[in-house]
Amino acid sequence: MVNLNATLRIYLQYYEKEINLTRLVEKAYHEGSARSAVPVHEIEVYVKPEDGRAYYVANCVFQSYVNLWDSDRDIYDCSELSGEINWNNEVKHRLIFEYRGQQCDCDSIIKRVAEKYANIYSAETLQEVEIYVRQEHEAAYYVINGRHTGSVSMFA
Repeated sequence: MVNLNATLRIYLQYYEKEINLTRLVEKAYHEGSARSAVPVHEIEVYVKPEDGRAYYVANCVFQSYVNLWDSDRDIYDCSELSGEINWNNEVKHRLIFEYRGQQCDCDSIIKRVAEKYANIYSAETLQEVEIYVRQEHEAAYYVINGRHTGSVSMFA
């Protein structure tokens, strides 16, 4: 059973660095909200670690980017970002990154993790998920409720 109020954190482990991808979605949302003339109801974030940027499209119209690491360019005070996404969030969000010419949609990774967890621990409620994506392994490693671990493929 998946709790719709479960907390989700996703990290991309890229070379010697770790990027909090859920924090990037928050950062892009706040930057897009500050730069857009209309409220942001939908956001797509495309992570390009080799560029040091996450490009985003807000409301299918407005597009810009945020830096992967905090910089002077940031409009929003990044220290206020939680780095967590609630699955029951009213803002539709999509997180994608590219590796070796293939796009990886984080929603599909989340779905595979939740399905695998439900198949093994069907009686337990999923409260908290941490996912660590390792591009060079083409795998996503997870920790659920602080104690259950495993992995799924980045690509189905």
